Amino acid sequence: MKQGILILVLAVLVSPILLTGLSFADQDPNDPYGPDSVLFRSRELLVPCPPEAGQAVIPLYFRNDTYIIGLQVPLTWTGPVDLDSASFFGSRLNYVWDKDVTIDNMNKKVLVTAQVGIQQPIPDGRGMLVKFYFSTSDTGDLIIDTVADSPLPEEHLLFTREDSVTYTPQYRRGEFHLVCEQDPNDPGIPDSVSFYPEYAYYPLPGGPGLFYAHIRVANDDSVGAITLPLTWSGPVDFDSVTFIETILGDSVRVANVDTVVKKVLVGLIPVHDPPIPPTQGLFTTLCFTLTDMTGIVQIDSTFILPINHLIFTTTEPQGYHPQYVAGEFPVLPYWPGDVTFDGERRDLEDVLYLINYIYKGGLAPPHPISAEITEPDSTIDIEDVLYLINYLYKFGPVPNPGDPW
Repeated sequence: MKQGILILVLAVLVSPILLTGLSFADQDPNDPYGPDSVLFRSRELLVPCPPEAGQAVIPLYFRNDTYIIGLQVPLTWTGPVDLDSASFFGSRLNYVWDKDVTIDNMNKKVLVTAQVGIQQPIPDGRGMLVKFYFSTSDTGDLIIDTVADSPLPEEHLLFTREDSVTYTPQYRRGEFHLVCEQDPNDPGIPDSVSFYPEYAYYPLPGGPGLFYAHIRVANDDSVGAITLPLTWSGPVDFDSVTFIETILGDSVRVANVDTVVKKVLVGLIPVHDPPIPPTQGLFTTLCFTLTDMTGIVQIDSTFILPINHLIFTTTEPQGYHPQYVAGEFPVLPYWPGDVTFDGERRDLEDVLYLINYIYKGGLAPPHPISAEITEPDSTIDIEDVLYLINYLYKFGPVPNPGDPW
């Protein structure tokens, strides 16, 4: 396919689209400060084609505007899935000991509970509650709703305030369209688009932090163009798109950004024949500024008619849809120099941890960005040790934020 036609395809895809509005249920009068909420972010999910089994990973989010000491979230679902497990990794409740997920696949119900006990109450904020891992057996619609109309007390959706008064937060159900990941026009095994790193790091005390969402592509056959229409949400402001360190250097790049509806279209066409060979690695990077220390940054695919979804264009007129793994990045606040990542305190333990890592083959810092304190260079060495010692014992300058790249 000639470059002029490919560029025309990209031009067609930058047409605007509308966002669908979503509504919540009524608010309980016992909520003293306004709408708290439990919600899913509905979207399309790519799963393996039947009869091959697959997995759908779906996070559940919550928001509270006053301190709470407990919650109870009963859910039920319909669709061709079983709930295998759930994880609180990355949750706002990571610190809470008494939390649990009870799964009943026979009746397609799940109950999420948490009580802080003698621990600190759950502060006001928003972010992930729990992440569900569903096994899929077919395509179709997965609907996750509450069972709040149940006569059983343990099946009421509740938040508990510090004064032990309970109230029902708003709820927005999850609607997920399970779509076969293998496009019939894909000439080989499923190609893919995915993201890294794992977190969006926010340097304390005041930020703001920089966040780079790296987009990784893998194609098992030559393609003539790559077109990615994306949307983002969360506590970020969009800055730019960059192709620094891309594996696809000699190419025409197209980036169309609409910060009002929070959408970006990124496209790439190789300059010389043959087309992009089979490859995998960094495609492009979306650059953001973090504006809050809590929440989750999410980057998902969007839809632009009549093409729809992501497109890998072959040398034939038709393209195909690669497998897409949405980017979900919990915002993780950190203190530069807190090498052990145990809180605000920066002390001798952090110095010894660094020395043990650099010279004695000890464990790597749990989050290396907190140990890059001389300058954002993605390198941890003796200069970082000396800088931290100077800060702790000689009134030297405070540690610098690490390199988020």
